[in-house]
Amino acid sequence: MSYFLGIDLGASSLKASLVDAQARQLASASAPIASDYPQAGQVEQNPADWLSALCEVLENLKQTQKNIFLQIKAIGFSGGAHIAVLQGADGAVLRPAIMWSDQRAHAEAAFLQAQNIEAITRNRPNPTWSLPQLIWLQKHQPEIMQKCHRISFAKDWLRGLLTGDWQTDASEAVGALLADYHSTTWHEDLLAYAGLSAQHMPPLADMLSVAGQVSETAAQLTGLKAGTPVYQGAIDTSVEWLCCGPLTAGTASLKLASAGVLAFGDTATKPHPPVSLYPHVLPNTHYHAAGMNNCMGALHWVRQLYLSDMNLQDMQAAARSAPIGSNGVVFYPYLNGERAPLWDASRTASLCGLSRGTTRADIARAAYEGIGHALTEIFHDMTAKIGSKPSRLHLLGGGAQDAFWGQMLADMMDVEIARGQQTDCSFATALLAMTADGAFADLAQAAAAGYQPAAYFAPDKSKTGVYADLHNLFIAQRDQ
Repeated sequence: MSYFLGIDLGASSLKASLVDAQARQLASASAPIASDYPQAGQVEQNPADWLSALCEVLENLKQTQKNIFLQIKAIGFSGGAHIAVLQGADGAVLRPAIMWSDQRAHAEAAFLQAQNIEAITRNRPNPTWSLPQLIWLQKHQPEIMQKCHRISFAKDWLRGLLTGDWQTDASEAVGALLADYHSTTWHEDLLAYAGLSAQHMPPLADMLSVAGQVSETAAQLTGLKAGTPVYQGAIDTSVEWLCCGPLTAGTASLKLASAGVLAFGDTATKPHPPVSLYPHVLPNTHYHAAGMNNCMGALHWVRQLYLSDMNLQDMQAAARSAPIGSNGVVFYPYLNGERAPLWDASRTASLCGLSRGTTRADIARAAYEGIGHALTEIFHDMTAKIGSKPSRLHLLGGGAQDAFWGQMLADMMDVEIARGQQTDCSFATALLAMTADGAFADLAQAAAAGYQPAAYFAPDKSKTGVYADLHNLFIAQRDQ
């Protein structure tokens, strides 16, 4: 029997899934990853922590699935976009990696907007992209940029520790804001803004191509079998389409993870800035994406700060017991500025409407509703810009397993929502590795094989109108 391993480097944890030749998940494991916040609006991670998390996850799988672990046939990688790792001539990491939720490069993003680089990138600069961050480093930490010999992207850096390879894929090149979108090649003029050249950038490879094999050194470190092929992979928002079924050019998704992301598939390359445009895993297809900085992260923040004696299940039960509208309590989840649709690096979070009569259940529900209102605003903004509304959204991410939240979001957005049995990107990444290794004819076939319907949420029209009024109030009070 053949088995496949998918590894996804997320913002709050690294996850891995073991999948068999019938596209069934046999086991999964995760390890947390801590972020540092040097100053307000800044978010960084130490790449060494990614390696530690990978070793922890692989040790877990090796102990719990020993026989299967030794029979892994192929490995795939995915991870968050916009995360550049700067390396010196000896390969050493020069500084912590700036995360996609970091807001420090807002002035640099504004400068790039004025240069009209959208004509090349098809995407509007904002602080989340790598290029503004690299320009910020050139201004504020020039000594680091002078030492920079090459740049890797997060998942590629981690994969390179297993194989020794140095390459990346189109999704990362687009996400870095350093490539011509149509030709998917590094663009010298864009690189020059950050004092870089094409020599600093990894070669571009197809996401299904072999990046290398597990080395003897990596085998000793991780327990993986030396010589196991490792495939290139792509960014998480591209790979996780494989958790949607049926997967077509028109499929749309809603991801509830560290970030909340809405993505709509499309065969056209027409951009709708500041909504992002990325190459899809399906041929001749693209997708529009827009996300908020804190989704599950904001939910956990409320729980830890206000409901610390509750686990997530207890918090959900408390939220269920409160009425729609949370008895006037409103949560604005802008813990680290905000991306879509506000694009405001200075935006801050707040919990409003508290009184002596406020209960912990009100606060719990306000957390869910506040994030829901933020996602609903993104949904309305995207549908207005693109000019069409998806008939159905597919839930992805760790929060997708929450039926209470799934129904709430269907009611708030007035759209059908479906969920497959598997919603984690590591599972999708295993399917990608299977396809690259020849188990499936193409990625659409892989998605079909892996998809098992698990839940469906139809909007409750009696609640949709109530939520619409609350949504208008949410925005009006925020913008006063």
